[in-house]
Amino acid sequence: MKKLLARIGAIGAAVVIVLGVVGYTQILGFTTSERVKDNVHLVYNTSGFSRIGANVIAIDAGEAWVVFDTHLGPLAKGAFKKIKSIKDMPVRYAFNSHWHPDHSGGNAAFTDEAEIVSHENVRSILADVHEGFGLTSPGSYREYKAIAREALPETVISGQSTFFVGALQLDAVHYPSAHTNGDLVLFVDQLKIVAIGDLVWPAGFPFVDVHSGGSANGVREALLSIMARTDDQYLFIMGHGDPFTAGQLREYLSMVEKTIAYVEKHKAAGRTLEEVQAKGLPEKWRIWETKLNPQEEWIRMIYETL
Repeated sequence: MKKLLARIGAIGAAVVIVLGVVGYTQILGFTTSERVKDNVHLVYNTSGFSRIGANVIAIDAGEAWVVFDTHLGPLAKGAFKKIKSIKDMPVRYAFNSHWHPDHSGGNAAFTDEAEIVSHENVRSILADVHEGFGLTSPGSYREYKAIAREALPETVISGQSTFFVGALQLDAVHYPSAHTNGDLVLFVDQLKIVAIGDLVWPAGFPFVDVHSGGSANGVREALLSIMARTDDQYLFIMGHGDPFTAGQLREYLSMVEKTIAYVEKHKAAGRTLEEVQAKGLPEKWRIWETKLNPQEEWIRMIYETL
């Protein structure tokens, strides 16, 4: 796991530095793709040494594409063209895993062909002026305008919905109060894949958007539910970085469970947030620290949402 973290740790740093400087508006890099499993491709932007923004997951359903997340707005047209270059067929659905701009900001690039799908909370957030807290660095803040009406999700989910494209069945499941209050996870059991969004940050501690209704316990419960529904043959594709095997996801879940239990124990003993932060996590968990989410921030996210 340490080698994995060393290899992908630069992803989060690059996202934080680049997006913090340019404010999601002007981003350099080029669009690339890789096949991660039969009929499943990752499309993302890279500066040449690290990735920028989020993964766009493109699933070949035989007669049409299914896309999970639409990238940052300025990069979405490149992602759309890259997908069509892999196989020239229409995009039937484009799912938003949650509202954050690197996952929904590119909706407009897909609306000519695709039906945009999200949880109902995501449409509600995107339809009005909305705020982002801590999305590019601890304590960062940015206000976002409502997105264009034609780019809003046209199909919304409140709990779980099933979609069919060709022979594929796609189960979109909402996990409440996890990374945000609008997280969707897409299960494609025939392909043994799960598009998991930002419930997992592969290079570090989870990021819980407390201001958008997220909670640490919600992340833990979502991951437990996902693991219970799948087996060791599944591939778990996150919104950032490389996919996880079932073994890697179990290791990540173990870290989440044990760090939550650690903070919970100290809070129950009457220690303040500041006291728990000063004490810090045991050394073995500190390899999961990132610039976006150092241990003090993960402790805060746990403490405030227990």
